[in-house]
Amino acid sequence: MQSMRKMLNRLAATLVIIILVIMGYYLYDRFRERSVAERLAEVIHEEDRRTLSSKLTGYLEDNAPEVRARAALAIGRIGGKDSGPLLYEKTQDDVIDVAAAAGFAIGLTGQKEYAAKLLNVAFDLPSAVGAMAVASAGRLADSSMTEAADLLVGYLDHPSPDVREAACLALFNAGAKSKKAELIGAMSDESDEIVRAAGLYALARLQVAKAASLFIENLADPDPFVRSTCLRGLARSDSPQAIHYLTIALNDGDPNVAARAVSELRLKDEPEAGAALVKVLRREKDEKLVMELFAALQRQKCAGAIDDARELIDVGPPVNLTAAAARYLAVVQGDRAVNLLDSLSLGDDPYLRAACAEAYGLVGSDKVTPRLAHLFNDDDPMVRTAAFEALVKLDTANVDFYIGQALADPDRVVTTTALEFIKNARLALYLPGLNEMMSSGDELDVDLRRMLVQVAGAFLSHSQDDSNAVLILINGALDTEYIVRREAALVYRDVLNEDRLDMAPPAPTRIGKSEIENAIERYTTNPSAVVTTSKGEFEMELYFDTAPLTVLSFVELVDEGFYEGLSFHRVVPDFVIQGGDPRGDGWGGPPYNIRCEYSSESYRRGTVGIATSGKDTGGSQFFVTLSPQPHLEAHYTVFGQVISGMDIVDRIVRGDLIERIVIIEEESR
Repeated sequence: MQSMRKMLNRLAATLVIIILVIMGYYLYDRFRERSVAERLAEVIHEEDRRTLSSKLTGYLEDNAPEVRARAALAIGRIGGKDSGPLLYEKTQDDVIDVAAAAGFAIGLTGQKEYAAKLLNVAFDLPSAVGAMAVASAGRLADSSMTEAADLLVGYLDHPSPDVREAACLALFNAGAKSKKAELIGAMSDESDEIVRAAGLYALARLQVAKAASLFIENLADPDPFVRSTCLRGLARSDSPQAIHYLTIALNDGDPNVAARAVSELRLKDEPEAGAALVKVLRREKDEKLVMELFAALQRQKCAGAIDDARELIDVGPPVNLTAAAARYLAVVQGDRAVNLLDSLSLGDDPYLRAACAEAYGLVGSDKVTPRLAHLFNDDDPMVRTAAFEALVKLDTANVDFYIGQALADPDRVVTTTALEFIKNARLALYLPGLNEMMSSGDELDVDLRRMLVQVAGAFLSHSQDDSNAVLILINGALDTEYIVRREAALVYRDVLNEDRLDMAPPAPTRIGKSEIENAIERYTTNPSAVVTTSKGEFEMELYFDTAPLTVLSFVELVDEGFYEGLSFHRVVPDFVIQGGDPRGDGWGGPPYNIRCEYSSESYRRGTVGIATSGKDTGGSQFFVTLSPQPHLEAHYTVFGQVISGMDIVDRIVRGDLIERIVIIEEESR
């Protein structure tokens, strides 16, 4: 008995010691000073959860400036009604980098009331902070906010060119076309090349016709971006010389500028525009530009290139050109092109069969309905989608049948296309069935659930009494997936005027704090990625310091061999190349979404971004800009920059392959 008592006493003592050790470790871990890497990792992890927690907001007062700056950026990316006041106060931080981060981040919150507030104080801020504040004001304002527009004009005379540049782009983002005279006057006297480029871009994007003389004056600028911008603006101006200068630009030495000239000439219906395009088509060898030329002639319905198109198809050029020529012939020849399309639609390439479905639709005759119906049963969803879009326009008597087939299609893209049609056509009779579809919960693809919420929002914007639309929205708000809940919260805010954004977080995370911390310590210098394509290789620096979650996801996919053999499925001259989709049609990705990590990084030529279908819907698809694209800034995550091989990027056409990607870290350089 005594020995039993001693054993129990020893056991109790051991338990007390274990408890004390655990408590000691807990207290030590709780109250010890965490490293900067640990604190940054915690901020990034909280951002990934999309939670505006007290833990995160507390880091705005951290003693390390880099932690305060990262916390400010995270708060802006998360948004919410409490984010504005916190960030506005932080624009007064003693460290310029922190104040600038807060100035940028407040522009992501969507809180319009801060537009004028920022502009009222930006003159008194350091120029780096003031530029961010002005840029944010432009993102927060809209064309109805005359006070913000008036204040923005004042910054066109700011002593800092960075602030003047921000003011130009802010006027564009705010849609402040009413200030066109002030912007034209400022650009007429502007000596800084970067500021002038931004002002011209704003005028062109705002479609200010009165700026024609300014555009013409800058057509000979050595910067291809400026020349391309001026062509855009000139095409939409009231200048009688527009076609003359656009025609001259067809011979520009920069392929992006020449492509812009083609794109803008297609808006002109005058015969001389078509004649100039046909002339260039007959000598042009660049595949991307030939595709643009056929698209322009198709838009103009110019019959001058019929023989050229048929000759190209007979010779058997790349499938891209065959598809472009087929669409062109369908428009200019009508049913005379049917025999050709019949032959092409029997090919093995789904892209070409989808182009034939589109071309049958462009023929514009209900006599091609049987051919489209056949393609609507194609094995490839890309073809079925194209056939559906053509059938619902041509065969209106049988729209219900086609919608029914598309809603029952095993491929989510075909179904999504039908839902988009229902939404745009306001076909309320389908709402009971869509409500039943939504009630199946996780059994239904997440992208379809998100689309159903969008459909419900479209109907509720016209009538808030539709019970089926309301039930779809409620199910969306209770969905297990963050992006569906967030979509529902946006409908509540934008349509029903109810602030329910707080119901969207927290979002599930894939990357733990310790993994983020290890990566912060590992990537003291940004890694790079060498992308080997069927045209050659290019290297891009990966901006871990700016978009850590995006870079970690990209590296993970690379390590899995995810990208090997995938194609660049989208190529738009003077804009982007885009790849990384396992489906090859722009609708695919990994079985998860990554958060958007918007930043103040500019979209320059060669910038690498993540493609999305809405905030926080990124995955594997990435794009590389072929020319500067300021309108993408703070709307798509920048996660890299091409640092070598941009000539290879320029040569890539739709269908070229990604053969492999290799990640290079500092120690292996």
